[in-house]
Amino acid sequence: MVDKSDLEGPRIDRRTATKLLAAGGLSGLAGCSGGGGGGDENTESTESTESADESASSGGSSITAGWNIDQIEYFDPHYVDKGQEIYLQSNIYSGLVKIGSDGGIVGDLASDWTLPDSSTYVFDLKEGGTFHNGDPLDAEAVKASFERLMSLDDSPHLSKLSAVESITAEDETTLRISLSETVGPFISFLTRGPGRAGTIVHAPTATESPEEYNRMPVGSGAFELTERESGEYLQLEAHDGYFGTDDEGNALPYLDSIRVNLIPEPSTMWTAIRGGEIDYSISIPAENAGQAESMGELNVVGTNPGAWFCVAPLASNPSEVDFAQFSTGSAQVTDKWADQDLPTTDVRVRQAIAMAIDREALVERAFFGYAEPAHSLFNPAISWLYEEEPDPGQYYDPEAAQSLLDEAGYTGDPRMTLTLLGVPGDERRMTVVQEMLSQIGIEVELNVQQSSAYWDNLYSYENALVMYDGYVDIDPWMTMWKQLKTPTENGSAGAWQANLYSNPDFDSALEQDYATSDFDERAEIMQQAEEMFLEDAAWAMTTFPLIPKASTADLTGVGNQAGLSNFHTASVE
Repeated sequence: MVDKSDLEGPRIDRRTATKLLAAGGLSGLAGCSGGGGGGDENTESTESTESADESASSGGSSITAGWNIDQIEYFDPHYVDKGQEIYLQSNIYSGLVKIGSDGGIVGDLASDWTLPDSSTYVFDLKEGGTFHNGDPLDAEAVKASFERLMSLDDSPHLSKLSAVESITAEDETTLRISLSETVGPFISFLTRGPGRAGTIVHAPTATESPEEYNRMPVGSGAFELTERESGEYLQLEAHDGYFGTDDEGNALPYLDSIRVNLIPEPSTMWTAIRGGEIDYSISIPAENAGQAESMGELNVVGTNPGAWFCVAPLASNPSEVDFAQFSTGSAQVTDKWADQDLPTTDVRVRQAIAMAIDREALVERAFFGYAEPAHSLFNPAISWLYEEEPDPGQYYDPEAAQSLLDEAGYTGDPRMTLTLLGVPGDERRMTVVQEMLSQIGIEVELNVQQSSAYWDNLYSYENALVMYDGYVDIDPWMTMWKQLKTPTENGSAGAWQANLYSNPDFDSALEQDYATSDFDERAEIMQQAEEMFLEDAAWAMTTFPLIPKASTADLTGVGNQAGLSNFHTASVE
């Protein structure tokens, strides 16, 4: 259990923060550490940096960064859930608190906070900050941001504030939040990056013009979005009213501007960073990372953002279940399977697919060593549950896989033909998986789509197999609740269901976990849930990847923890 005194500011240590994020089911040790007044913003970097004075003197520069996505759908943090969008938003918005480079929760706009009782939080805010439009960043503005989120019935983050009873701006720099009940992980809900609920929007413009706000938001972060060309680039300019300073009191950010080029094609990204067209790549292909490491003009950081990769087999026939529409968003659920056999609804077929994957070989052939084999659901960032070789687990056993397919009645040549959906960045591992499944008689046709089209394809449920993944995930609640729980019409359960998996006992275990704060009890419940997941072969787990990020040798100070790319303290030598 987490004691009330452990939740107070000005920082929460890594051990407590991990428990809070775990209890809240949040994804990622993400965001910036410290901030204005606190003076530890520059600890955000995972690379060696100059002293604060030397870094500041190198300001006034502009860089070009590459983002491996073809379209930014959401800039409104009250709706965003995709990693690539969160990575950008961490530069544009501020939060009440954020996660430091050491994993502790530290203040962002909040300089300190106390708990008069276990259900009341009082935040002391830093002075002098403004929104990008010049409006003051004070307690009333933060209160309005919370109230705006609480008014959005369709926000995936609304439930994080469900226990809020009242929010009071006692003066310009004091904010009081009272809850109807004790919520241990509440402070972690307020982190910029993983929490999103505490990410501060400019409520008047967000409320009056939500579509325009989503396109060109008004934040209060280190950089302001000043220009964007759909599908091509975004222009970020340093925000003069940003409250953050470094340890020496120098104003942040150091950089004047960042042009973010949208580069969804991995080979194009590699060509751009290698040829000097960009100064920073949020991700380069693993097959090029070794070469990049040997190039004196490039630096490579391999980050493990708590990510997991899997193959998600369509576990239910969308024409036969009434919950398919609840995970689709705007996509149209297909009627393709109404008169066709869908082999993956047979648990023996799903188990065979999981057994056909040689994860160690996949790491070498598709990731060039930049990954770890995934034999279970819990990735290494969930240290209290992760096991390198769990028992039970998913392991390579092609002979057993073929026996299961025989038992299921799939004995032809090929036994079946299935379509595998993925994005360009998945193509290498898709090809390896395709070959592995062919060894047990499953013919796989690859369906490679750009990111924007991928989601519509996924939620139409036309593909029997989907390359699916999650990032900056440090708690099983995040992976299981939205991704694997039976979808519901209202609420967040099953909101991201890629393959229509449903098991009432599994659902019940997740509900029990959500209401449990004791860590040992949670571990026992989650292990029971995982056993059901493995028995049902809800997903065929593949790997826990490392994400190689590359930058030019003269660019230092980028914060790369847990997959994010924060440019608050970045500078060019």
